[in-house]
Parts: sequence; C-alpha cells; structure tokens
Amino acid sequence: MAKFIPIGLSIALFLIFLLTLFQNALNAPSFDDYDTTINFIRRFFFENHSIEIRQDILLSRHNEHRILFSKIVAASYYYLFHQISFRNLVLLQNLMLLGFYVLTLNLLKRNNLLSPETILWVTLFTFSLAFWQVTFYYWGGIQHYTVIFFSILSLISLDRARDVRSAAFIIALFSVVFGVLSFGNGFIALVLGGFILIVQKKWRMLIAWTLVACLLLFYTFFSDPAAVTRNVVAINPEWVVRLLFTFLGSCLYMNPAQGQYFNIIVCMFAGFLVLLGWIWLFFNGYAFKNPLFYCLLSLPVLTGIIVAIARFETKAAGGVAPRYMFFTSLIPIFVVMVLLDMKLLKTKHLRVLCGAGLALWSVVFYNNHRAVVDSNAEIVATINKWEKDPHTPLIYYQQTEEYSEIMTWAVKHNVVSIPKGKNNQ
Repeated sequence: MAKFIPIGLSIALFLIFLLTLFQNALNAPSFDDYDTTINFIRRFFFENHSIEIRQDILLSRHNEHRILFSKIVAASYYYLFHQISFRNLVLLQNLMLLGFYVLTLNLLKRNNLLSPETILWVTLFTFSLAFWQVTFYYWGGIQHYTVIFFSILSLISLDRARDVRSAAFIIALFSVVFGVLSFGNGFIALVLGGFILIVQKKWRMLIAWTLVACLLLFYTFFSDPAAVTRNVVAINPEWVVRLLFTFLGSCLYMNPAQGQYFNIIVCMFAGFLVLLGWIWLFFNGYAFKNPLFYCLLSLPVLTGIIVAIARFETKAAGGVAPRYMFFTSLIPIFVVMVLLDMKLLKTKHLRVLCGAGLALWSVVFYNNHRAVVDSNAEIVATINKWEKDPHTPLIYYQQTEEYSEIMTWAVKHNVVSIPKGKNNQ
C-alpha cells in the first residue's frame, strides 16, 4: 500500500500543475514576445523576403542566443492558423517539459533507479511553479525547455552510441544541433558530450563530434556579431560568486512575501554545497565511473557559471529570477540520481526528502500562483491601457515607440488580438 502513496501524489501534483496551466495560460504577448515572435512573424511572412533572407531571419541571433526552435514553432503555428495564440503556444511549449519528464524517468528505469519515490522526487521539481515565467510565457519556456530537452537527449544518446553510424550517435548529433540553436547554453552539451566520449574512449565518434562542435561553435559565436543591448560593466568577482551560489541553491527559494533575504542566504549556502559536491565528484573519480550522470549534473552547474558571469550585476537577486529557475530545478533531480547511483542514499532517506520536497512544493506553488495571477493581470491591464493610449510602455524598461509600433501593426493585420478580461482564455 505504501508504494501507491508516492504514485498517487505524483499523479495529483501533475494534475494540479496541468489545471493551473490551463487556467492561467494567457493569450497575450509580453516582454521578448514583441520582438522574437510578433516582429519575427512580420519580417518572415509580410516583408516578401527571398528564401535566403528568410533563412537568415530564422537563424539570426537574439542577443547572444539563436532561438531557431522558438521561431519554427511560431512560424508553423501562424502558417496553419493565420493568427498567433500565445495561449496555445504556451500549451505547446509545455510538451517539451513533459518530454524532459519522460526522458528522466526512462533514464532512471534503464539504470535500475526507478521507484515510486524517485518518480515523486522528479515530479516535485518538474511540475513546480518555481519557474513560472518559463511555464506561462512563450518567450521563456519555448527556449529553456527546448534546450534542456535536446541537450539531455543528446547526452543520453551519446552515452548509448556504439558506432559513428549508429542511430544513437545520429540522434545525439541532431539533438545537440537543435539544442545549440535553441538557446545560448546549448553549447555546454558539446563540451559535456566530448567528455563522455573521451572517458568511454570512443575515439572515432569523438573525431566526428569534435568536427560538428567546431562548426557549431564557430557559427554560434563568430559567424555574425551579436547585437549590443546593454552597457558593458567591469566584472565584479564578489557579485559573480553571490549570484552563482544563489543560482545553484535556488531550488530552495520559496518567493516569500517576507523574509526574502533570509531565503536567499539559505539558497547561497545550499549552492555553495552543490558547487563543492560537484567538484568533489570530479576529483574522487565518480565523473569517470559514470560520466553521463556527472555530465547531467554539470549541465545546470555550468549554466549557473555562465549566468553568473553574464548577469553578475544583478547580484544574488538574479539567482532567484523565475526565468532561470527551470535550470536549477534540474540540480536536486540529478543530485539524488547521483547519490542513489553511488549507494549513498537509500529509499528510506529518499522518503524523508520527498516529505520535505512536498512541503517545499506546496509553499512554492501557493506563493508563485499568486505571482502568476498578478503578472497576467498586469500584462492585460497594460495592453488595455496601451489600446487607449499608444504612448503607454508595453515593457516598463523599454522605450515606448518601437514596441508600440510592433503591436499596432500586429493588431491591424490580425496577427494578435487584444486580450479582454483577466486571462482571455
């Protein structure tokens, strides 16, 4: 009977997440959507470009990222339905989150680690509202979910591949290409994949992988210059460390109405332990005994290092930004996988962790559900105010004219519709 409790809880958590998603998915653009989705549709479909220029539009950078998958999904949706529904795009992007969930459970099964408790543990950190900005808005989720799904699929396939011509190796190559072209941190999978091949002494595959990696890295970083969108500030090592530690431990952030600073300190301490543990796993030899598991854990850790360097001026607060916290939700999942694989964690210990995780999930859900509702209401109110006064900033930290012009064009050409009411479902 005890085995059915974790399974029942996992099903309940998933259904609660799904119901919340359907109730709060908003049919309205926000933040990057104005440029990366609406303006992209205008440039791709309405400006009568040649095939070559359309190809350049698909593959062009958005800041330091290439977001090919995001553009393909938006273009396909507009081509089929002749109007963009951000609500439907949000629902579609969450299929990638479900894909990550299935991949993770399958990996646990293949390594004889699948149990009711591990299913519950993965469910707690996959179907959470901690990263609500990624779950409920297209500009975040379609990029973050996609890069993680394809990066993990690539690493798992590479681990299983036995020959350059094997289906697993071909899947790994295609997946890493999609990962790199989906979001900026996708290139990490190239490095980690090379590490797996070196440890496993798959030299022919390593040569092919290295050639593809060099081409992708050159194309990603050197083939055309990234647009400069912010002033360059001299790096502050202290801020980098504060952001990194907070980021690595942000799975413990509950977004409380009060006591945020104390919660951030807890996250920083947990992040410090995560970093120490990650380094220890390398030097004690575990990274060479099970390179796949070590590389899966390395994916969010290295992402954190990149974020800490690139966004250091946000200090510790940047480490608990909801748009980044999907990456950090991977850390407790993969840490438990590693500990189970090392036989340092037993089922009875995992049950205790699941109890604490359930309490954390509940508090996070309550606090962030409120944040989702408030954010949606603010987005709709801003657009409705803009409809009456085009000088209203659609994005509070951006100039009015550019995004007002994009939205005016989109409404005029029926690319989007003006939301009415709270959620406009």
